Amino acid sequence: MALGAVALFVPLAAGRWSLSLLAVPLMALSMVQAYAVLTSPRRGMASVYLPSLLAMLAGLLLFFSSALVISGLLLLLIAILMMGGFSKILSAWRAEPSSRSATAVNGLIDISCAALLWFLSGLIRAEQAIGIATGAYIAAAGWRMLAAPMEVVEPAAAVAAANSHPDAKLGLPPSETFARLRAEAKSGARTVLASDFTWMLTLAAVFFAIHLGRMPISDTVLGISSPFIATAGDLFMATVLGVLLVLPASFLWRRVTRPVERFAWSLRLNPKPGAAPNPAADWLISSKAGLISICASPRRAPHSALL
Repeated sequence: MALGAVALFVPLAAGRWSLSLLAVPLMALSMVQAYAVLTSPRRGMASVYLPSLLAMLAGLLLFFSSALVISGLLLLLIAILMMGGFSKILSAWRAEPSSRSATAVNGLIDISCAALLWFLSGLIRAEQAIGIATGAYIAAAGWRMLAAPMEVVEPAAAVAAANSHPDAKLGLPPSETFARLRAEAKSGARTVLASDFTWMLTLAAVFFAIHLGRMPISDTVLGISSPFIATAGDLFMATVLGVLLVLPASFLWRRVTRPVERFAWSLRLNPKPGAAPNPAADWLISSKAGLISICASPRRAPHSALL
């Protein structure tokens, strides 16, 4: 909500660079929304990532606004706001009663922001109209996260889900095999988390060393800070690619391979009496075993998704 207030005043203070600067709070909102979903029990549902994806697209659109015609920029922003508003209204019908009203109201606010942007663009400068609509959109998203936060797993529900597969759409019956895999993932979560951070720091150090070697270093503030800024840009673009490409691709791959995985699990869990273990089924299951470990350990989920 504070970022929304900042976005309202950026066009007044930044002048011609205001549109590019408005991309910063939108991208920050996108990452906050993605992290909230990744640490919630609903992280296995593709639809809950849509607000984060739309906020990232709007941020990238404003960041590269200098290469776009202002009328086309307005139409694209209005389309993103309308799409986000209607998706939230539709998701409100399937949400829990406690969060249904807040989600629906937030969707209506997004649609109102689109109408406000179209109305104000004919009265004031386009930068100011976009700043007002963007500020209202970000503030409304912050209000929704406060009024209807991601639900937590109740103890009874957690116990009931211990023997089930994390991907409910597979339609698999509860099994002790899933309970064992969940327990193994939970016991190794701390080690995996440390390994994830080690790889992230290693890659960041490699990027920094590359920029340090290829950039001229001087005793000015710009010369000293250039390698750090370039490394931060690399890490930011890695996050953007993770949100816009890797995350949707992983959900698409999961959907496409569900029939194969369902068949493999049926062979593994219900073997014929006296039959030897099926190596093909074991290989198919192991190829998607990361789903169990990611969904079973809330602490690992954000870092594994980014990797």
